[in-house]
Amino acid sequence: MAKSIVLLTKQEQFSSYATGIAQALFPDIETFSGKVGDPMPARLGAGADVLISFLSPWIIPARVLDVCGTAINFHPGSVEYPGTGCYNFALYEGAAEFGATCHHMLPKVDTGLVIEERRFPVFAGDTVELLKLRTMATMLALFHDIACLIARGEPLPVAATHWTRRAFTRREMNALKRLTDDMAPGEIQRRIRATVYPGYDGPFWDRCSGIEVVPVPQRAALA
Repeated sequence: MAKSIVLLTKQEQFSSYATGIAQALFPDIETFSGKVGDPMPARLGAGADVLISFLSPWIIPARVLDVCGTAINFHPGSVEYPGTGCYNFALYEGAAEFGATCHHMLPKVDTGLVIEERRFPVFAGDTVELLKLRTMATMLALFHDIACLIARGEPLPVAATHWTRRAFTRREMNALKRLTDDMAPGEIQRRIRATVYPGYDGPFWDRCSGIEVVPVPQRAALA
């Protein structure tokens, strides 16, 4: 087993499940958990034999990656959807499949060598909320299996797949929410389907009379 394991997670439900799995496999694991916007911890896994990111709110800088033995990330999206808004763009583009990806980390987000990708079909009734829930379940299972390999001291696999495009940005994600009267009805429906998520700002109409917000469910999301 590796001598030093560090896990970076977000403060949310599925991260807590991943933390529980990791602590069962690695009793001496060091964990860092935070929210988006939190300052990066001063000692963010530097020098770890294995650094694992599961929905980490921090982008790991090169100075940390350079002194880690192995650094891997679990990305909630398939290789066609790196970066921000992966669920959203998959629904907008009408993807037939989606999934979760484990990959080695490089300073540039979602560019490292893919370790394993798991895919599942996207259904016509999938919303952002449902697609995220199914992705989280898939990614947690992937996390479990990869963590078991590390615990047994076995080599990590090398996937046959690779990233197919540059990472989507938050600016592109926000632009997807914008609706205008000159858009085709199909385009409007695609954008609404791709950007409605409970409890978060959703799509909006950009009109001469001002901004009109499309209502979204005000409740806790399933994932």
